[in-house]
Amino acid sequence: MSDMSVYVGDKLLNWIKGTTMGTAPTSIHCSLWNGDPDAAGTQVTGSVSLTTQTVTFGSVSSRAMSNSGDLSFGTASGSATVTYVVLADNATYASGNQICKKSITSTPITNGLAVRILTGNLTLSY
Repeated sequence: MSDMSVYVGDKLLNWIKGTTMGTAPTSIHCSLWNGDPDAAGTQVTGSVSLTTQTVTFGSVSSRAMSNSGDLSFGTASGSATVTYVVLADNATYASGNQICKKSITSTPITNGLAVRILTGNLTLSY
């Protein structure tokens, strides 16, 4: 996963120039989107009864880290398309800060589908 947010980029640049980095997030939450969240995309998580998930990452190795457990969003109550995976520091996207986003291959979700990201399939790298 890449596409660091402006929020995180500004924190990193301030740290490089000698300003305090700030407190690390207490938790990271994953949501699914149809379209870029920074360009009027629609959050799929919630619109078809899926639940935003808290992500736990494993150790950093070879400039990357991946989710250390499955992310089970629930069973869809309708149809939607997912084109972005978004990480934020609050389960309610609008109440927090975006950490990063990643465009993915357009993935259809149908009514009754159990939606998951399996262990190791959500990777942050630099």
